[in-house]
Amino acid sequence: MSGIIPSPPPKLGKRARGSDSINVDYTKPIPYPPSVEAVEAMRLRILQLENELRAVKKQKTTPAQQTTLPGAGPSKATAAPAERDAKADAKLVKSRTKSLFDQIKKAAKAEKYHNVDRVVKVEEHFSQGDFDLVFGSSGRLVQPTAANKPTSKVWIKKYSTDEELQALFGANWKPDQLKGDQWSVGNIFVGKGQKLGQVQLKIYDIEVQWSQNTGKAVLKVDISEEHRSDYGFYDGW
Repeated sequence: MSGIIPSPPPKLGKRARGSDSINVDYTKPIPYPPSVEAVEAMRLRILQLENELRAVKKQKTTPAQQTTLPGAGPSKATAAPAERDAKADAKLVKSRTKSLFDQIKKAAKAEKYHNVDRVVKVEEHFSQGDFDLVFGSSGRLVQPTAANKPTSKVWIKKYSTDEELQALFGANWKPDQLKGDQWSVGNIFVGKGQKLGQVQLKIYDIEVQWSQNTGKAVLKVDISEEHRSDYGFYDGW
């Protein structure tokens, strides 16, 4: 035996005070054999350090309390995961439906209208989760159903009413932005058709086909003049 007891690292404190007010300087070797007072002081110091360590561990495992001003909503740090997920889902749906509607507007504008239906197509890819978010709660499911190809990997949904279209596009449903060019019908007597002016368009039907295997969705949009006539001519003027 070397005759001295090595002192603890200085980080833990240079001195410890026992119950009998005896100071022990840990920066210097403790004579051997140590006195009863020194042993008692070291025992108390060990207990003190153990209590401090337990307190530190407890602080690490206890969630920090956030201070919220009266009347203020929950902060981003304390927002429930479900609430954050719902906000993310809503943002995704808004972004995807805006993209779809903008593509429909662009494709529809490129067509010529003279009291006939036009079908424009829009294609996008969706994961299963995204497809369910965007299309799952709206429209009418045509396939797969219990009566129509229940095991099919191709999903078909239809949207025909204003209510169904509103439910699909949400805040991005802006039918007044659907514009196109009205053209006259050309023939051998009058020559080529002539552009007559801009007209308001109306979506009469949307069919969505989505492949579960490829993730590809095709929207077939039946669109024509809003005031088309059943007698073969435009009656909006």
